[in-house]
Amino acid sequence: MKPPRVLITGASSGIGEAIARLLSQNGFEVTGTSRHPEKISGKIPGVRYLPLDMTDAESIDALVREAGDIDILINNAGQSQIGPLEEVPMEKVRALFEVNFFGILRLTKGILPGMRARRRGTIINISSMSGVFGVGYTSVYCSTKFALEGISRSLRQEVQPFGIRVVLVEPGYIATGLKQDVNYREDSEYFPQLKIFKSIRDRNIDRGADPAVIAGKVLKILRMKHPKPAYPAGGDAPRLAFLSRLLPVRLVEHFQRKKFKA
Repeated sequence: MKPPRVLITGASSGIGEAIARLLSQNGFEVTGTSRHPEKISGKIPGVRYLPLDMTDAESIDALVREAGDIDILINNAGQSQIGPLEEVPMEKVRALFEVNFFGILRLTKGILPGMRARRRGTIINISSMSGVFGVGYTSVYCSTKFALEGISRSLRQEVQPFGIRVVLVEPGYIATGLKQDVNYREDSEYFPQLKIFKSIRDRNIDRGADPAVIAGKVLKILRMKHPKPAYPAGGDAPRLAFLSRLLPVRLVEHFQRKKFKA
């Protein structure tokens, strides 16, 4: 039997790189994407790298053609933002949705026909705990992840009859070094509280779980016969997900504000 063919977006660093490395070591045929594959230093042996710009429809369509038949699609590429909603320019809102949501949809729509024809396939969408409950000053980022959660859970029902599995992985704080697009002013009324929030959030990310934790979770999911719809992973993500289901929304919001000293 041929090894399963995997396509991982955003495979040049962080979570994507960790997933590509682990799956390659475990016998998967891995293709990873990056906006600039030629600039990747320390490429993973055995991994094929292809260019992809999640904001460019032609780039996405070209990747679908070049990648060929894919058994497993891991939508990992994404960006982040910070700033009060009032001060985030609408063009920045649209740009983030292009990367974190619409680009994923277009790529998924391109890969699905082949999976459906073969009556098998797995789609793993790397979401976030920010898609489970809202976090202040990252409202646009959270909204992209909430959208991804919704589309994933709905798509899961649509494609299950064709032997295709759709699974969400919801990381907590992971030490990836992912930079946030900054959208705030120091003379803003929001800034005093935002400064505290950013300081706490940056510290939590610096102390976050290793991306290998998420890679390990992905490998476990791929070995499951009947995976669940979603898996919180990394740090205190499983506990937070459990509490968000158990506790009233107001109490969850209270704990969130307390966590960030709001």
